[in-house]
Amino acid sequence: MLPQLTVLVVLVACCPDSTLCQQIPKAATNAEVKTDNLAVFREMDKSSPVERTLSKRDSVYVDLRVDQAGMSWCGVRLDNQPTRIGFVDCKSLERVGDSAHSGGLDSKSAHSISGVARGSSNEMPLARPSPPTQVEYEKVKADVVKDGIVNSAYILMTETAARSGSSAAVTRAALAHLAAAEFALSQHDLDLAFDHFSAMEPFSRSRRDLLAASLLGRGYTLLLKSEFSAALEPIARARKLSPQSAEAASLAGWAHYRLNQNAAAIADLQTALRLRPSESTARLLERVKQDNAAESDFREGESSHFILRYHGGASHELASDVVRTLEDQFQELRSELRYTPPEPIGVVLYTEEAFRDVTQVPAWMGAANDGRIRVPVQGMETVTPELARVLKHELTHSFVFQKTAGRCPIWLQEGLAQWIEGRRTGADAGPLVTALEEGKGKGLRNSEGSWVHLSPAQARFAYAWSLAVVEMIEVRFGADATNRLLDAEERETSPERALREGLRSNFSDLDNATIEFLRQTYLQ
Repeated sequence: MLPQLTVLVVLVACCPDSTLCQQIPKAATNAEVKTDNLAVFREMDKSSPVERTLSKRDSVYVDLRVDQAGMSWCGVRLDNQPTRIGFVDCKSLERVGDSAHSGGLDSKSAHSISGVARGSSNEMPLARPSPPTQVEYEKVKADVVKDGIVNSAYILMTETAARSGSSAAVTRAALAHLAAAEFALSQHDLDLAFDHFSAMEPFSRSRRDLLAASLLGRGYTLLLKSEFSAALEPIARARKLSPQSAEAASLAGWAHYRLNQNAAAIADLQTALRLRPSESTARLLERVKQDNAAESDFREGESSHFILRYHGGASHELASDVVRTLEDQFQELRSELRYTPPEPIGVVLYTEEAFRDVTQVPAWMGAANDGRIRVPVQGMETVTPELARVLKHELTHSFVFQKTAGRCPIWLQEGLAQWIEGRRTGADAGPLVTALEEGKGKGLRNSEGSWVHLSPAQARFAYAWSLAVVEMIEVRFGADATNRLLDAEERETSPERALREGLRSNFSDLDNATIEFLRQTYLQ
């Protein structure tokens, strides 16, 4: 699944040397260290502590650039890490070019693929609530979970013993259900986790800490299932029990944000930070505030399944046309994917400039979805065929993410979104086969992790190959195959297990089957 995309404001001042400015990496750029022993400072200040030292030719991703007082600072993170490691002198970095081998994909086709890329993950950026830390809980947990299996007989025994009325026995039953719920969460069995958190409540009423754990556990599980309205009820009860709980306030903030209630989200998150500082909560608050500021003068509309916000330059006719188009697509996807999202989906229509400022996605991305569908529509008066395809692509992401509780791998997300919007491999078949057979392209096993940092050429290959694989699955495995695979992705503990369960296949077999399919379908 996709990692959280940190939303950042990029401040760019005048550069005294225009040639140098063109060479210095900009935000949302891959770069390479070109000097020995490059210091990474904690702040944009050479007198701040040095967090670490980078070596020549180390690869980094620049997520922020600030030019000030003749100095260019780059915020950097390592390619395989979601958080920034600090700040460096931009002049010590060299931008990595966008001329990576793409497998010879047709440029026109590739450009249109990248134009509907998914921008960022809508995965919940908050850690799950911590269970009570006490010796008694650890002892009960050891009895409940043995060798990776929940001992249901032990849980039943604790419930039977609890009928005696002994406070120790009642507490033991509550802790047994808590341990089972926590284990179910670790296995991503959300329904089972919810059931155990619920079963825990009757045994927790004399212990405020255990009752709060039961309520927060239910709220957290419902958030993972994208049932944001339902999640607010147990979270609100937990907040009444524990007014000083920063975890409860943060979860309420996420729920309100995903319900497009920015003012309530800001208030909750500010409360959480006042109670306990947290980097993840602070990042989320920054994200909500930026959305709120960008949309301060936006108009709003809504329908049965969507809440729409659009900039003042967009006409009411365009906004209405977008909602009608999305409602039609919603019905198609509900039937095709056998799933109905439980909450209205947020949609924001931007100017091009506002879209880039808010999302900070690479230039090759033409839309984004981080739980809200974000699309630039500057200059449009009605929904064009291209805009309709973009909307359907992004709406597919919303459906798939929620159907799999955020566990769908990126290759399947992007391949299925392209397939459903109507794309087919076509002229890309030959270059794809050549690239895979010559080892110049990555197969499915190596396609995970964020695609946001890919160069345009790398992105063209990744999108084209993911489409080819999904096209092969749809044709060779049958129309219901992708739904079986999506169901397996939600249930199983790893992508490999999901492939075995959903398709009786593995990564290598899918790659080989796709090459064979492309040869027979397009290259004979």
